[in-house]
Amino acid sequence: MKSPEKNYIPSSNPEWNQELPDGMSNSLVNKDGRNWDNGYNFDEKDEEYNPEETTFDSLINGIKFDPEAAKRAREEKTRSLETAKEHEYKLGVEISNLSPNDNFEQVAEALFLVDQYIFPDLFQDKEKAKVFAKEIFSDDPNALFSYDKTLVAKDEEGNVVGVVVYRDSNCTPWDTEAVRKKFESTGLELPDNFDRANEGYMKKITDAELPDGAVEIEFVGVREEYRSNGIGGRLMKAVMDKPEYTEAHLDVLDSHPGARKLYDKLGFQPSGDKFPNYPDGSEGVQHMVRKKQ
Repeated sequence: MKSPEKNYIPSSNPEWNQELPDGMSNSLVNKDGRNWDNGYNFDEKDEEYNPEETTFDSLINGIKFDPEAAKRAREEKTRSLETAKEHEYKLGVEISNLSPNDNFEQVAEALFLVDQYIFPDLFQDKEKAKVFAKEIFSDDPNALFSYDKTLVAKDEEGNVVGVVVYRDSNCTPWDTEAVRKKFESTGLELPDNFDRANEGYMKKITDAELPDGAVEIEFVGVREEYRSNGIGGRLMKAVMDKPEYTEAHLDVLDSHPGARKLYDKLGFQPSGDKFPNYPDGSEGVQHMVRKKQ
């Protein structure tokens, strides 16, 4: 057996505060002469490994626990996980205002997944959504679906991976007839539930009053293959962190527990009683508010 230079490691355990006798190469020894590895220094042997001589008991008996080494390993693992999470959270995603030059097919893919009622009613199907999506956006900075109050997250190649639509107390009323004309100009047949989507959803959103200094996050959508990367949370924070807003509002369906967990994590609190959802009132909707500290 090789006899490497001893490396004495101090310990708070008085039983370990002894240097090894000559001819022994483990790092620590207790008062009874039992050897303890420190987790990093291992004996080297000249003999070839013989699997037939290895038993389960011999492996277990050879394991020595070092609390300090275990603590360091846990801390390193925690740092690695935090670094990976932070990297994944920020990897190649930039947030900016929506532009008329952006890819509206990708915007439509994100919006269509926001809610099981609103956008399937407004667009009817994903193919129509890819055409109609651009028609609902406006240059009016106070309109619902304005370029000014819609943010998108883009990857390194410029693909739209997520979108958030918001409004404030200056939001202009929803104009169903203007939207009808824009949709009709595409040459596609209007969605079957066009009126319900416009009068039942969009008009009610813009009719709801907001206090001065408040922002309401109306729609947050992330394309399916980009989900679980923190993109929705980043989009929401980009809105909430705007200095002109002192509080943020939103509504969440009972059928969206994952979204509710995100909103709780971001500091939103339930406000008021639940109200029936659309269109049939079969589940509840909770209004939530987050005030800046």
